[in-house]
Amino acid sequence: MTDRTTPARVATLGDRIRRLRLALGLTQNELAARGSVAAGTISMIENGLQEPDASSLRALAEVLDCTPEYLQALHAPAFDKPKLRAYADASQRAVDRTLFDSIAAVEAIHTAGLRPLELRLPVYDGDLSDDEGIDRIAADVRTAAGLRSNDVIPNVIRAAERLGCVVLPLDGELGRHWGMSLTVDGLPVIRVTRPSHDPEFDIPGDRQRFTVAHELGHLVLHAHLGQPAAPAEAAAMEREANRFAAAFLVPGDAALSDLRDAGGRVTLGTLGTLKQKWGYSIKAFVFRFKELGVIDDAQARSLYKQISARRWNKDEPFRPGTENAVWFAKALEERFGNPSSAGQLAATAGLGVRYVERWLDWEPSGTKREMASVTDLTAKVKKAPTSGETTARISRLPRRP
Repeated sequence: MTDRTTPARVATLGDRIRRLRLALGLTQNELAARGSVAAGTISMIENGLQEPDASSLRALAEVLDCTPEYLQALHAPAFDKPKLRAYADASQRAVDRTLFDSIAAVEAIHTAGLRPLELRLPVYDGDLSDDEGIDRIAADVRTAAGLRSNDVIPNVIRAAERLGCVVLPLDGELGRHWGMSLTVDGLPVIRVTRPSHDPEFDIPGDRQRFTVAHELGHLVLHAHLGQPAAPAEAAAMEREANRFAAAFLVPGDAALSDLRDAGGRVTLGTLGTLKQKWGYSIKAFVFRFKELGVIDDAQARSLYKQISARRWNKDEPFRPGTENAVWFAKALEERFGNPSSAGQLAATAGLGVRYVERWLDWEPSGTKREMASVTDLTAKVKKAPTSGETTARISRLPRRP
């Protein structure tokens, strides 16, 4: 999630050690132990109260999987901070790890001179309480991504890349959140959970698509805002990003037109048909049609109950496949002339190759299992069988139920 970026400044050695330590999820004591330096020394170094000698610097660089020269560089990226209150159910360590790993990735991109993305992402300056205003900016973002008003987005991650966002995989969740966004040196970055062979931690394709759109919403709507000061403010920002994501993925006029073509009744059968076209969850469609005034609260509660009774809260039918980014790998190949260029980027940036491999790895994590079939998102809408009327208050969709 975005915030106003901190101004760029000259980095100290302690700054850079701290950032890479946090990117690896290490505490000060853990780094000290692994680097065979005295307890308390890391704190002194990071606060600029002590300079490590050459031997200690080499030892710390080895633990941090970088060169000593990387730690001695003067660049201090300007970056914003995630809306930490929204990540209250995630550990600070996990949030910091994602934040500072993202900063390291952008710095490596700039150091290696990779082909820059063309930034096309508009910034909203209207009233955040105006739902129609949010719908309009979502339409503008679709246009900037090369989409027409009634187009299904075949790949939301690649749409984000066309808008100028660097999209990187997130290995696991942040509390109950599937993603995070921030801006580093003016470059918008989205982290989104990659799939897993472990069903407990796997992300359905529709949830992954919604998460990317939700984080785009934060980048568009909240770029000028600071961190929320109260839970109510954080909840409002989440609601606004959800509204943006809904309008970006399934424009209202297109949703209403498809509903009419499918018979006009909001039933689970109809919503399943619409999901197969749009790659948008059945549960989210209930909320969308309530937003659009098609169904009332009572109908929505009925549908939510039906979804719960079928145990679809966690695993709906018609599951679309997950997506992955392509820009980073292509930019590496263009820059270094071969598809196996992770090591060359790492050497240029002064980092171990495991950093780059992590930023490129969209393969499912965990133990392999048989995956559900992938639904064709371009399926035509047809009239669906009716199956009763319509569910419970929808949870924030970028979060696991």
